[in-house]
Amino acid sequence: MPKVRGIAMTAGLCSVLLMACGAADSIPRYTDIDHFGYVMANAFRASHPEYVVGSGDYAFERRPDEMAIDLHASPNGESSGAVAAFGIRQDRDSGGFSCTIGGDREPVPLEAAVRRLDTPESQALSAALRRVGQRGGSAKEDVDAALQQASRTKEVTAVVELTQPLTADEIRGRKHLPVNNGVFSPALGGTPVYWDSRVGLFCHVCGGDGDAVTRDFRHWVDSLLPSDEPALQHFGLGLARLNEAARAGRIHAYIQHAENPALLRKLLKQDYVKTMYIVRVAGHCADDEPDECSWPGDGQLYG
Repeated sequence: MPKVRGIAMTAGLCSVLLMACGAADSIPRYTDIDHFGYVMANAFRASHPEYVVGSGDYAFERRPDEMAIDLHASPNGESSGAVAAFGIRQDRDSGGFSCTIGGDREPVPLEAAVRRLDTPESQALSAALRRVGQRGGSAKEDVDAALQQASRTKEVTAVVELTQPLTADEIRGRKHLPVNNGVFSPALGGTPVYWDSRVGLFCHVCGGDGDAVTRDFRHWVDSLLPSDEPALQHFGLGLARLNEAARAGRIHAYIQHAENPALLRKLLKQDYVKTMYIVRVAGHCADDEPDECSWPGDGQLYG
């Protein structure tokens, strides 16, 4: 009987190893560095709206056939000057994906690669974006009171959540402020799907025009292949969800950067705005004298 049990255990172990090897073999290996970069850099961009990727290029230290890129990220909407450089690589043998810091090839978790950029403001932005689509939310009266306390010498960054998802054109058909980014699918306990008007990385035809946020997002999603699924999953994304979000083209929320608090109060009163989450209050033209640097008193919404 012990011999039979040993045979059963060995068979079970072999099955586990075969499944593991099969899973590794099922991860497609990239051979086009531009497509690899286009997928990976923008998957990070879409899944981590608390950061912005200022530049990206082929990894400086890589073998000719190695899929490896270097990205430079900074906190979204801040002028601290902090930048984190990190690499994203695909292992040639296992097909798995990993992040590296500097010239070190030792893999580190993705969050560890960008943790150096975390500030109270970036953490507040991350938390606010992950509240989108949830029940409740900040009461408009409380948000209005907070905005009222900000003087004309202050600028406010806030996440604007909409009562119902709208296309960019539908937003611009109402009283509005400029919209150059959007959450196309809320996190709901997972990862948000976000896009902005920055020029696409590893993409020579992407716009970078605020009016083309949806078009550029769709352009990226349309370029994705079924074989990109494992890479997308590395960032908490999935092809089916991205296709659905791109097809709908509706914005659930967006980030209003460094805005006049008086105009945000006017925007808050619009019925299509569910609420706002204030993530940063800073001096407007902080390097100037307060008496010479303030928002105009008669600002109006567009539309």
